[in-house]
Amino acid sequence: MFKLSTGGRLGHWKTFRSQLTNLSLSEALGATNSLWQSCPFIPFYLDVEHPETWPNPWELIQENYYCDLAKALGIVYTLHLSDHSAQLDPEIHVYYDPVRNYHYHVAYFAQGKYVLNLIEEEVVNKQQIDQRMKLKYCYTAADLRLEQY
Repeated sequence: MFKLSTGGRLGHWKTFRSQLTNLSLSEALGATNSLWQSCPFIPFYLDVEHPETWPNPWELIQENYYCDLAKALGIVYTLHLSDHSAQLDPEIHVYYDPVRNYHYHVAYFAQGKYVLNLIEEEVVNKQQIDQRMKLKYCYTAADLRLEQY
């Protein structure tokens, strides 16, 4: 999807979201996680401290730049704009791992029952987040302005 033209990406993403309707929640989470793990990666794109500057769903796909935070945002947008959205209560959490000196940007759903973008190609839960990691930021659906979409 990510190598297509802007119109092609937007069309593919719309088709992908509509196909999630035919999947169980578990399958939809896995498929969405897999899709976003295949996007091109750049180290820095979005400013973690300023969610008001983050692109809306269609701008994110149009711009086609994806740091870890943008990937988590893409996961949230994809599932929010699917028929599974009512079950998910999406958030974006940013954790700092002092041992690795690394920040993890994760899509956090259903109060941590489902955590995506922490371990590549895996849907985990909050119990699998290393206890040494510190939660630095938590952005709720309201912070992400999801009610607009």
